[in-house]
Amino acid sequence: MPALTPTPKQQIYGSDGNPLVGGKIYTYAAGTTTPLATFTDAGGLTANTNPIILNSLGQANIWLGSSSYKFSVFTSADVLLYTVDNINAPLDAAGLALALSSPTPIGNTVPNTGAFTTLAATTGNITTVNATTVNAATITATGTITAETLTFEGGGSMTRPSEAGIQSITATVAANALTVTLNPTTLDFRSATLTSGTVVSRPITSAISVVVSSGSTLGTVSTVQSRIVVLALDNAGTVELAVVNISGSNDLTETGVISTTAEGGAGAADSASVIYSATARTNVAYRVVGYVESTQATAGTWVTAPSTIQGYGGQALASMSSIGYGQTWQTVTRTVGTTYYNTTGKPIAIAYTAATSIAGSIFTITVGTEPAIYGPTRDTIVGNNNITAIVQPGKSYVLGLTAGVINSVVSIIELR
Repeated sequence: MPALTPTPKQQIYGSDGNPLVGGKIYTYAAGTTTPLATFTDAGGLTANTNPIILNSLGQANIWLGSSSYKFSVFTSADVLLYTVDNINAPLDAAGLALALSSPTPIGNTVPNTGAFTTLAATTGNITTVNATTVNAATITATGTITAETLTFEGGGSMTRPSEAGIQSITATVAANALTVTLNPTTLDFRSATLTSGTVVSRPITSAISVVVSSGSTLGTVSTVQSRIVVLALDNAGTVELAVVNISGSNDLTETGVISTTAEGGAGAADSASVIYSATARTNVAYRVVGYVESTQATAGTWVTAPSTIQGYGGQALASMSSIGYGQTWQTVTRTVGTTYYNTTGKPIAIAYTAATSIAGSIFTITVGTEPAIYGPTRDTIVGNNNITAIVQPGKSYVLGLTAGVINSVVSIIELR
């Protein structure tokens, strides 16, 4: 198909309508005053002078490179006539064919990492809305979808950080300290603004850790198994770790925000109800990523390796930690006045029945540091009397008698 011939030579006219003989054209990179060369022929081997000096007909051979230009046109007496910015070489047939055959790879365009929204990473091919396909490879390990790379037919690639179905955590003891680590993953966090339902995704590209120093007990008790919950904090886009003793009865439902206290070194992190991180944080969104169970001979001296290291994922563990789930009523032996601990990792119920020959005897169950729970009428009657209580995970409990006499313990049963 015939086409209109391009201008074989660039010709510039002055304000009087005549060819701009001896005129000057300064060429710059678009939007700047940085000189940018043009060329005397299509080969692009010989650069024009800058400025370009127009001949006796106001003409010059001006061939452009692939960049965008800014031209400033002056008279031979250096009087500025005008400036034109963002000048580009027209796309010829060969250039158009090349552009269509090799489109800019998606992976070369920001953002080139992150979770996919319109492409599903599955083994095999992905069919796009225009019915073309791109190659996609997914590597799957047990319990974890590893980082994926999509390689596009036009060139380039896009990488997606790993997303763990169950979070991968480690816990080690050394030099009497406990170190807990969260391995690379991607976590979704709620907004730190409680009135917003926005969710943000935070990739964790390298392992992060938190250290419980030698001498810091986290409120654990010597020779008693503890469960330390591991939390991930969204500190303005940077994910950090925190730990808290489950016996502290903190709300860890992920439905709000939390504040933490700096771990602070030996002996500075001794409360079961305080959430500790390397640096104190205020009102941050969080995720529960796992827990660590261990029994230390001396609380705060972390020398015995954890007996259980569990990463969290989905809602399975949340439901399984509810009272009554996977539990049965069991007859147990308990001595009045002795302190016991709920080390099951979930709430338990206790029902305590005893006989007395003295009316007004007062039976109690004391859970942790809470006020004592009394029998149904506080002052018992002669005969059998029953008292029940719920004991939270990690809490201590004591069966007691504050007045009167216990002739015999009829039964003690626990839902555990």
